Amino acid sequence: MRTLEKTHPLNCFLYLISVMGVTIFTRHPLLIAETLIGALLLLVLCGKGKMTLWALPVILVCAVTNPLFSHNGDTALFFIGNAAYTLEALIFGGIFGGMLAAVCAWSIASIRFVTSDKYIWLFGRVLPVSGLVLSCSMRMIPLFIRRTKSFAAADSSDSLRSSASAFSASLGYSAEQAMASADSMKARGYGTAKRTSYSLYRFGRRELIQLTAVLVTSILTLTFMILGNGSFECYPRVQTISSSAADIILYIAFGTLCLLPSFAVIFEHSRRMSGYSTIKEH
Repeated sequence: MRTLEKTHPLNCFLYLISVMGVTIFTRHPLLIAETLIGALLLLVLCGKGKMTLWALPVILVCAVTNPLFSHNGDTALFFIGNAAYTLEALIFGGIFGGMLAAVCAWSIASIRFVTSDKYIWLFGRVLPVSGLVLSCSMRMIPLFIRRTKSFAAADSSDSLRSSASAFSASLGYSAEQAMASADSMKARGYGTAKRTSYSLYRFGRRELIQLTAVLVTSILTLTFMILGNGSFECYPRVQTISSSAADIILYIAFGTLCLLPSFAVIFEHSRRMSGYSTIKEH
C-alpha cells in the first residue's frame, strides 16, 4: 500500500473524481460491475476484506425493495394487490444497489490513499478554508467511529438504548472538539493571509506515468459516454447490452481505470517478493 499512500495528491484526486463520477451517473450493469469489482478488490488488497461482505446484501435489498415502490416495466412477475412486481424494476434496483455499494467501497478505500494532508496540499493555497474543512472531516470520521465504540464498550449493558446514548455522547463530544479546533485555527490566523507550505510530494517520472494512465482511461471513458455509448435502459423493457466496437473500447477503458490502484498494489507486492527471493538466494 506504500505506492498508493505516496501517490501524488493531484493523481489521487483526479482518479477519485473520475471513478466516482462515472460510478454515480452510469446505470449500465457492466460498468457498475467493473467499478464494484475494482473497489472490492482494492479493499481486499488494503486488508479490509471483511468490509466487502456487505456489498451483496446491499444489492439484494435494493433489488428486492425497488419493485415495491416502482411498478414500471412490462414484465410482471406477480402482483401485490393491484400493484405489479416487475422484472424491470427488480433489475434496476439491483443496478442501483451495485452503484451504491461501489460508491461506499470506493469511499472506504480512498481513505487509505487520499489522506487529509493531501487535501491540504490540494486546497490549502487556493481554498484554505475548504481544505481545512475537508482535512478535518477526513480525520473526524475515523475518530468518531472509534470514540463511539469506546463509549459503547464503557457501558456494560448491550442494548439499543445504550448504543444510542453512546452515539449521542460521541456526537456531542466530536462537535465540541470541532469547534475547539476551529477556534484554535482562527486564533492562529489560518486563511487570513498568504502562507508558505512544505510538502514531501514531488512530481517525477513515476507520477507522470500514473497521471497519464488516469487521464487516458478517463478521457476515453468520458468521450465514448458523451458520444452515446454505454447507454442502458431498463424501462419499459430491459435493453440488451451493446457490443459494438466503441462500446467494447469503453468497457476496456473504464475497467482498466477501475483496476489501476489494484495493479499498483499487486506490482508493488510482486516486486517486493522478487527482491526478497533474490536476497534469500544470496
